[in-house]
Amino acid sequence: METIKLYLENMFMNLPNSEKVERAKAELLAMMEDKYNELKAEGKTENEAVGIVISEFGNLNELAEDLGIKDTLDNADSVPKGRIVTMETVKSYLNVTAISARRIAIGVFLCICSPILIVVLSGMSESNMGISENIAAGGGVGVLLVLVAVAVALFVYNGMALSKYEYLQRESFQMEYSVKQYVMQLQDSHKSTFMLHITIGVVLCIIAVVPLIITACIAEENELLICVMVGVLLFIVAVAVLFFITAGMEEGAYRILLQQDEYAPAKKDNKVLQAVGALYWTIVTTAYLLWSFITFDWYISWIIWPIAGVLYTVIEAALKMKNNNGDYHA
Repeated sequence: METIKLYLENMFMNLPNSEKVERAKAELLAMMEDKYNELKAEGKTENEAVGIVISEFGNLNELAEDLGIKDTLDNADSVPKGRIVTMETVKSYLNVTAISARRIAIGVFLCICSPILIVVLSGMSESNMGISENIAAGGGVGVLLVLVAVAVALFVYNGMALSKYEYLQRESFQMEYSVKQYVMQLQDSHKSTFMLHITIGVVLCIIAVVPLIITACIAEENELLICVMVGVLLFIVAVAVLFFITAGMEEGAYRILLQQDEYAPAKKDNKVLQAVGALYWTIVTTAYLLWSFITFDWYISWIIWPIAGVLYTVIEAALKMKNNNGDYHA
């Protein structure tokens, strides 16, 4: 059966990964499997059964109309086929992504932790512990800028390392059946780790606010202790983000290679959605940085990201509905 599946993948290699094509592929595979099992039950050898199945179902032009993909097949020659992604490219990309995930996670960790010192020093200054406001502000801002600078350096370096693989996210591509199976097996084996890391991250985010709430209830007038608890909150959230990013980037790499969800060819070809997404996240990032640096409310400004994520999902769904109704052409 592996030979039949490989042959089937090659038959559909130059067709877009649309829902209609995937449905036709699944239907044809079921037909081929039924015929294969029937031949095996009749006493045919493996090679004989495979040969008969391929000879009977191996011409997609003859089956296209019954499968409902004749128009897709007729237009296939006019659609760019995209490049072929090899096993070597897959392994190289996954390796670079794993390394980049750790570096980016550290960069985000540093950004979240960067205001901790200024918050604690401000609390010490307000509590008359011998630290002036100028020292608290100068020392805290100095450390903040150093940590942010290191984080930005990590982001830039990783951006350059991943730039050679940008086409995987932006362009449609083809992948041999054996390579695709390899990626799917890795994705399946990674699911338990992914879920564990996400669960740990969510639990840490919930736990993070507990020390601050307890402190605010029993020592609401102790500004220094409250400031320290804000620092603890930021640190715990930063650790949670480490889990989110490392797990999320690796899972994202599998979805990129398998062209799933937001990386499906139909979405890659949607230029309007790409333009809106680029503008949207630029605005969100600018708003986050302005809010954080102007108010120094780093302990709460991070909330903009989950809100922005939910809002973007709504915008994306609205654009898809509009596109499906034919109001614009991507």
